[in-house]
Amino acid sequence: MTTPNGGTAGTTPVATPMTTPLASLDAWTAVVLAAGPGTRMRSAMPKALHPVAGVPMARVVCDLLREAGCQRIIVVASPDARDAIAAAVGDAQVVVQDTPRGTGAATLAARDGVAGASSAPSQVLIAHADMPLLTARTLLELAGRHVASNRVMSFLTAYLDDPQGYARVQRRAGTVQGVVPEAHLSGAMRGQPEVNAGLYAVDANWLFETLGALPPNEDGDVTLAALIGQAVEAGGVEAYQVTEAVEVQQVNDRIQLATAEGVLRDRMRRRLMLAGVTLMDPPSTFIDTTVEVDADTTIAPGVHLLGRTRIGGGCRIGPNAVIRDSDIAANVEIGSSTIEEATIHEGVTIGPYCHLRPGVTLEADVHLGNYVEMKASRIGARTQVGHFSYVGDSDLGADVNFAAGSITANYDEATKIKSRTVIGAGASIGSGTVLVAPIRVGEGARTAAGSVVTRDIPDGALVQGVPARVRPGVEGGHSA
Repeated sequence: MTTPNGGTAGTTPVATPMTTPLASLDAWTAVVLAAGPGTRMRSAMPKALHPVAGVPMARVVCDLLREAGCQRIIVVASPDARDAIAAAVGDAQVVVQDTPRGTGAATLAARDGVAGASSAPSQVLIAHADMPLLTARTLLELAGRHVASNRVMSFLTAYLDDPQGYARVQRRAGTVQGVVPEAHLSGAMRGQPEVNAGLYAVDANWLFETLGALPPNEDGDVTLAALIGQAVEAGGVEAYQVTEAVEVQQVNDRIQLATAEGVLRDRMRRRLMLAGVTLMDPPSTFIDTTVEVDADTTIAPGVHLLGRTRIGGGCRIGPNAVIRDSDIAANVEIGSSTIEEATIHEGVTIGPYCHLRPGVTLEADVHLGNYVEMKASRIGARTQVGHFSYVGDSDLGADVNFAAGSITANYDEATKIKSRTVIGAGASIGSGTVLVAPIRVGEGARTAAGSVVTRDIPDGALVQGVPARVRPGVEGGHSA
């Protein structure tokens, strides 16, 4: 029977000394292993690119390293995934493991990259791209433990209720003797709950010299787990037990992917609520880890905040709004609408049931009624767009009234070209107006209800009819 710190019943466990986490990994180089095929995912997409909480797993791990201060990151990818991995991980060097021959061989593929760093690092941190639940604190704790131990290698362990699938840590009198792959476990060790979590801190020179000399195992692989035995022979290895075992959960199939997704979204919701954001029903709110929300914003049930969305303070979002990659200022109200790649200034009210497609900018105090669709348009301050309207490829000035049921006809079927509509400040577009682009409506101009406008309208003029013509002295269109 094992004790909580890794000894066995009848022995005196070795106490784990307290150490101070490193303040930063700035002096380190990190190697992220992302070349695994992920066959259990049953996917054409490389495992490391599957997203959790909106971010590819490999990017999650790289961003975590950056959060811990690491600036030199080398990602090991398979040849067919190199370009996709490079696009996902941001400012990191990507190298290729030509033949999948185990985690040790994958680490060797990073040797030239580590040696070629502007200042050759003395320590290397090795992480797996399929461990998105790690935290920056754990990385810094392990690194601090490694530096304090003055040993060639340190690694992360965890106590799992169900250790199936993991190599077990072998100890004697509390001291690590090595790790045993699950396939080689004796009956007595199968109940051992302490596992090798797969995060390593290693002296750089010793790492590559030793890895290069390691023989392959019976499967033809060179593994990092085998390196632990070499470290024991070189004077001992430091093992740091993670506080929260969930951090070491690897993602190998879709079930584990869903579990990781839930954990990261829970963390994100908790972080926002502690920062002053109200979530009316947290379990029904889905927020990517890349989203930012300021204090005193209220998020109603069913809201999805995705990608690089940024929301200011004092807003009210939802219910059932979907917002992706958008910048939303303070004191904005958004109903049950879908917003993609939009910029929304302070005091705007939207919806419900609006759809803002990419390229929309709403200036301060704009109001959109129900069922408004927009794309690639800029709407001036205090302009009102009535319900059941479409505004595409348009520029509306300030204080425009774009009444219910009106549209910009921006697409010419004959030429297959989309053209722009420009509406001057203070104009009034009557209900049911069709503006056939390219067209300009002058400042203060008006259209009567039901007009089909095919020509430019002078400033201050009123047009009416099909096709619309200037009608001096006739009252303008109705607003909604």
